Amino acid sequence: MKQWILGFFLLVVGGVVSAKEKGEFVSEWIPVSPTFSTPTDFSFPESESVELFESFLYFQTHLYFQTKNKDKQFSIYEYNLETAKFQIKPWDKGKVLGWTECKGDFLIQTKRKLYGVNPHTWEIKKDWDLPAKSSNWKDILCSEGRLVRLVRLDKDDLEVFDLETLEEKPKIPLPMKSVQRIVKGSKDEILLISSFSGNTIQSFSLLDTQTKREWKFPTNHRALFKMTQISPDRFLVFDPITKIYGEWLLFDDHFFPLVGLSKRSDGNVIRFSPISSNLQYQLDLTATGDLPETDYNVILPKKDTYAQELREETFYSPSVFSLDETGNRTLTVTIPSMKEGESKSIPIYSGKLARFKIHWKLDPNLIVKREESESKFPNELRDDWFVKLEDPVVVGKREELFQGKTTIHEILSETAKYVSSIPYKSGKFEAAPNVIEKNNGGCTEHSYVTMSLLRGVGIPARLVWNYLPTETSCEMYFNHKYVEVWVADLGWIPMEPLAPPKSKPGVTHARHLVFSVLPTPVHPKISGGDRLVQLTKEHLSYGKKVKMKLSILKKEKGETGEEEEGVLPVLKNNRSILSGEEMVVP
Repeated sequence: MKQWILGFFLLVVGGVVSAKEKGEFVSEWIPVSPTFSTPTDFSFPESESVELFESFLYFQTHLYFQTKNKDKQFSIYEYNLETAKFQIKPWDKGKVLGWTECKGDFLIQTKRKLYGVNPHTWEIKKDWDLPAKSSNWKDILCSEGRLVRLVRLDKDDLEVFDLETLEEKPKIPLPMKSVQRIVKGSKDEILLISSFSGNTIQSFSLLDTQTKREWKFPTNHRALFKMTQISPDRFLVFDPITKIYGEWLLFDDHFFPLVGLSKRSDGNVIRFSPISSNLQYQLDLTATGDLPETDYNVILPKKDTYAQELREETFYSPSVFSLDETGNRTLTVTIPSMKEGESKSIPIYSGKLARFKIHWKLDPNLIVKREESESKFPNELRDDWFVKLEDPVVVGKREELFQGKTTIHEILSETAKYVSSIPYKSGKFEAAPNVIEKNNGGCTEHSYVTMSLLRGVGIPARLVWNYLPTETSCEMYFNHKYVEVWVADLGWIPMEPLAPPKSKPGVTHARHLVFSVLPTPVHPKISGGDRLVQLTKEHLSYGKKVKMKLSILKKEKGETGEEEEGVLPVLKNNRSILSGEEMVVP
């Protein structure tokens, strides 16, 4: 009998309405919206254009651009970010070579003079005999400390002028070569920008002339010339040349586009760049002998994790749904008797899936609390054949890496850096000491090493069964494993050494589909190794009378247009992928 019923009723039949994962925080995800609505396309009236190396001016929800028409006549346009309306501004003082906001007014540099302008009326309030050194654009800024100073970019230095007397002060040498732009930052800091060093931005203090922070901005290098900081953690790119428009969030010293981005209510983690899919499980059975009514355990994806959500789920009936304390879900499906040679294709499950990239911010001061972890997570700290916590090889590697370090951030970072450096090679499920000695292995073996190093210092670690995506594929498989570790005040976070960015604890851009989390390599509902479907223990004796294949089909609902960031080499040509659950996971 085939029948689709709502997942809510199956949860009741299974005896459990919901389960909180062991140690998991109840997560409330808050969407982070852009400050402004930016266009998908943009053009100036009258086919005006802007120059690549000229910056726009940002002031009170407005952008100001210097444009040039086909007759090489210059104009200044004001663009309202809230209404998306243009207004041309009166200006007859020649080509602008730099501009900035200063104490509520605009300072505009031309070839011969510097002008003080009312931003509302565009009335010229003051002018200074301060000529530009060339006819090329050079960013200028206003430093509004005890003395108002004008700062002007000059190759690898900053020219500094007292704005009251025009007295030239000693130049400030810049800590970064080939600075192309200077942008007003927060308080007494300015941003130094260079595309020559991989889209580098440095926050530079004018008070002590020291670099405070450095970031890499993930956008087309040309768009850096049309970027500004609109709040301490928000950056706006509005570039009519590259057609890049949008806001970026600065979080944990990394930039993230504000597209589908959410922040957990505690502020410690963000997820972003979602991909939505319609997911369907299909079980194909062929009887090689007469088969009585038979039960099969099917491993379903976890419903809600930090990086995936499932909604509008439907389940095959008759079946029994079960949910354990870590959120692992199993559907036990009852299939009517089959005659020898008979085949069936059965839709087992469907749901609407969303998967996210994830980035956790780790407190650098958190220390390992071994006793507390042992009381909460004994299974995730236990010694076993695959970790061998006290093996001399493991102990030696642990001492080499950690060297007395006690903070979780340091220990996880050293572990991630080391394990991600182990060359990938399809493995034989060898224990951690063997993998360390031979210095290669598959994803399972990388996971064993991670768990061995961390369990040995009192950090709970568990194995994650998952699909590492090839987004161009229309099917998903159980083809990968990585590790989750427990961090106080955060919960379980990923340690993924084989998918970008690899060596950063708590960060993965792979958008895995997670099936189960386990303290050991063995799933309690599955006999015979790494697979997502198996006869129940009571019916294992029928294994020679049936051939089974579980297919997990996906149809994308909304791609983000990103290129795939990286997959394991074995996934591109491993023939075992095509055989469904008969594959062996390296």
